Amino acid sequence: MNRKIILQLSLVALMTGVSIIFYQTYFLNNSKKIVEVNNKTENKIVKNIEKNKNLIENFEYSVKNLNNEKYDITSEKAIIDLENPYLIYMKNVIAVMQTNKAPNIYIYSDNALLNKVTYETNFDTNVFIQHGVHEIKSDKLDFFFKENLVTISDNIKYKGMNTELLADKIKINLVTKDTKIFMNNKTEKIKTVTLH
Repeated sequence: MNRKIILQLSLVALMTGVSIIFYQTYFLNNSKKIVEVNNKTENKIVKNIEKNKNLIENFEYSVKNLNNEKYDITSEKAIIDLENPYLIYMKNVIAVMQTNKAPNIYIYSDNALLNKVTYETNFDTNVFIQHGVHEIKSDKLDFFFKENLVTISDNIKYKGMNTELLADKIKINLVTKDTKIFMNNKTEKIKTVTLH
């Protein structure tokens, strides 16, 4: 296995371990004391802690691949479920894909789900993608980091320099730049408008 990958996995494991110890030291013990002092008013807080979820404000996460390409994702709020600590639920999300051969890709959405192990990210609700002069609005975007694939779906509205397009699904290979645009119903056609 590559040294960089082993180092990255070790750092992720270390950060997860430190987070769990921090949670148990400062939050778990404090919640038990709150229950003893005032059981009625703090009951909602205790239930949330019992559900094993942590809320993080102004969350940032960054990953680099072997080609030194970077993926940064930030959100106003993030929730980590300690029963599934590899999953991070985010609100008001901004992601940036920095590639060596093309302009950065910017993704904005109301919600996202990040898998810290695979770096797979599922964006949904008011998704907006910007890449140079290309803009895409949709309801969903799935980013598969290890495969360098992006799937955009549901209510897609593309706008480029001279073209507007409506479609159901777009698949993009970020390495080869191969792009497939299609409709879910094969009898329907992709709608395009040429702008002057």
